[in-house]
Amino acid sequence: MRQGPEKITLSQGTIKLPEFRVFSKVGLLLKEHHQFSSFADAWISSYLDSGKQLYCRDNCSGCCHLAVHATFPEAVAVASELSTQQTAALAGYVERIKNAHKDWGNLKSYLKEHRQKLGPCPFLNQKGSCTIYPLRPLTCRALLSTRPAAWCTVDFSELNNWDKQAYESSLDRQVVAWPTHYVAETQDFGQQLEKTLLETMQREKGWALSGNFAIMVWLEQTCRLSDVTSKNEFQELLATNELNSNLLLDFINHN
Repeated sequence: MRQGPEKITLSQGTIKLPEFRVFSKVGLLLKEHHQFSSFADAWISSYLDSGKQLYCRDNCSGCCHLAVHATFPEAVAVASELSTQQTAALAGYVERIKNAHKDWGNLKSYLKEHRQKLGPCPFLNQKGSCTIYPLRPLTCRALLSTRPAAWCTVDFSELNNWDKQAYESSLDRQVVAWPTHYVAETQDFGQQLEKTLLETMQREKGWALSGNFAIMVWLEQTCRLSDVTSKNEFQELLATNELNSNLLLDFINHN
């Protein structure tokens, strides 16, 4: 008997997960978000108890200008839950990507262009708050800042040597993913959970996908990307939608 949509309980409330076409156990695997929240809460409590400080706050949104890399199952979870306003913001973001991606020569130029010109995550509202917070991807959950929010928007390639040295010398290398100011342990744990999601999807569906989170949400919402059965079909879908850049998505075939 087919089960109905599952529910997971996070600190922000109870969420009903849609019945995914991606693979049968994705609802269970998305409980990893809850697992991560428990892990992060314990880590943060211990860190703050040691007298140190984290700077992530509602409305700071500095990291929301970065390109968000996530797994496809996480994108599917969001695609079916968007409001009309969120869908319009997402479409605008995708259009900006389409107009810009042909000029990106490498990953560095993509990340810099995204941060400086493409605007923030389409799921950020005008107050600087995340509108999909209970279902935000693991990569967002894992990014904890040990420096004030202003540092999350700095382009380090534009700093002079003195400023770079002063910044790097201020970092606690036992805590951060050096040379960034973001906590390493939460990122490592989030990556482990992402790996589980991708391995399960590949095992059950024959392929897996990761990459630009918002692009995957849009492709699922508008094109039913989860119905793709081969890499050729995937590439044709990207070409049709003017999104055929290897910097945006990583398609993994079953071995």
